[in-house]
Amino acid sequence: MTVDNYAVAASGWAGGAELVYRPVARELLALAPHSLAGRTVLDIGAGTGAASTALAELGAQTLAVDLSHPMLSWHAADRPPAAVGDVTRLPVQTNTVDDAVAAFVFNHLRDPAAGIAEAMRVVRPAGALLASAYSNDSRSEVRDALDDAARSHGWTPPDWYAELKQHATPLLGTANRMRRVAAGCGLIDVAVGERPVEVGVTTAQQLVDYRLGQAQFAPWLRRLGPDEAVEARNRLIESIAPIMTPYRPIVVFLAALVPPAR
Repeated sequence: MTVDNYAVAASGWAGGAELVYRPVARELLALAPHSLAGRTVLDIGAGTGAASTALAELGAQTLAVDLSHPMLSWHAADRPPAAVGDVTRLPVQTNTVDDAVAAFVFNHLRDPAAGIAEAMRVVRPAGALLASAYSNDSRSEVRDALDDAARSHGWTPPDWYAELKQHATPLLGTANRMRRVAAGCGLIDVAVGERPVEVGVTTAQQLVDYRLGQAQFAPWLRRLGPDEAVEARNRLIESIAPIMTPYRPIVVFLAALVPPAR
């Protein structure tokens, strides 16, 4: 049975983590090799809907898939049709969507090629696959100071998160690695870029909300309870405010096409 590490993260993710994931999703969709308007696009690893919202802004007809039912359930009435499913076993028939988007999804896999191949299976020939992953060179002294301060207040990174960062995240963490994996899966017209993204996170409050909104912090905040969680947030803001600089994550972007039918 697959453990849902995001089961208690939905509210924090939507209200905090999406401060970064929404603008990065828009940057990713802007790289599409053709217009997405009117096309059926699968949002793989949709979470609370950052990419789905960006797709709707472009006029796409979106279907959403995520392993976490609570993440998909967040404000579900206002979101596109969705199904719970694993990225390596998508609950979608072969060649049934026009394009697919996987924002920060394949970098969760020890075998990212398996996720890319599965996405290629469901996309129609000549459809686009857009994906993003954090660069191995993405660094932030302020973010690291925030994490250190959280540790001093009792947060411990979960084992699943430490394993993810060590074994899965680096596999697509450079433009060369992303390009090599994508080409090895048979994608064509592969375009890969690696660059900092201006996400608009410029204050200590925004950075703390972004960071605490991520799944690795959710169980700790829940254990603290509402009042102590607010106090912890305020202490973290105070700890990084003197050193705060704009947060500009470095992201690896992929835009490619599924080969035409032969």
